[in-house]
Amino acid sequence: MNVELRLLKSFQALADHLNFHRAAEELHLTQPALSRQIQQLEETIGKPLFRRDKRSVTLTHAGRFLRGRVSGLLTDVTVLVRETREAADGQRGTLALGYTESAMASFLPSLLRSLREKLPHVSVQLKQGHSEQLSREVTLRRLDAAIVSGAGGTPIATEAMGVVLPDNHPLTVRKAISLSALADEKFILFPYQVNPSLHRNIISGCEQAGFFPNIIEEAESRILAVNMVAAGFGVTFLNENLAHYCGQGTAFRPLKVPKLFMQYCLVEPADGEHPCLDVLKKILTGLASKPNKA
Repeated sequence: MNVELRLLKSFQALADHLNFHRAAEELHLTQPALSRQIQQLEETIGKPLFRRDKRSVTLTHAGRFLRGRVSGLLTDVTVLVRETREAADGQRGTLALGYTESAMASFLPSLLRSLREKLPHVSVQLKQGHSEQLSREVTLRRLDAAIVSGAGGTPIATEAMGVVLPDNHPLTVRKAISLSALADEKFILFPYQVNPSLHRNIISGCEQAGFFPNIIEEAESRILAVNMVAAGFGVTFLNENLAHYCGQGTAFRPLKVPKLFMQYCLVEPADGEHPCLDVLKKILTGLASKPNKA
């Protein structure tokens, strides 16, 4: 059974006025046209909704029941249509956003706050992961977008990296350390497959400083890498904004020029862009031109 909304609107007007002339005026219809629509609705339902005589129009029991429901139904439809239009404009819906640990420790919290203020009716679903993993999730449409480190998207921010040393290391007496001073160190890095682009940048930076890093351990997380430094296994690199990860047994020192930098990028699907991303990118505007100072 299909009931057209226009028939329900006509029913509501007649049920409110109980007068064909006034209801037709409200609907900008002729009385015969309104009468045909009411008849069509009654035929669809299979029951009379009004009693009519020459002097009056009254509701049947079925008509009174429908009148109690139709107002809320029509309001719901109106709201649904409006909210669907808002969803098409990126004002409603869900945004599945991937992020890396370092992004959340840096600019992402303030970005998310701005996004929630500008899009209060959008539910932001967050997923933390490694850059390569998150990029795949976007390609597979499991995420609408992701903020990753390394190449592969639209650059949005750059942050300097430093070195984490055991707190009894001779180099801790220096305020800043050159890469070349680390030539004889044992390094703890993340696995290549976690972030190939950043891994290559670190190796390339060390080679330009005159050595190839001696990687003796791999750590999936930055916290694990820092704890391994505290245990005396070696040294590791860390974003300057994550220096607070360095607890007892470790010391963070910035790098001298030439420095290592982590590049953050926004990864989006190749086509079918999510409408909310327009707002997200406006918030991100300017970040790419504000590298971390060191």
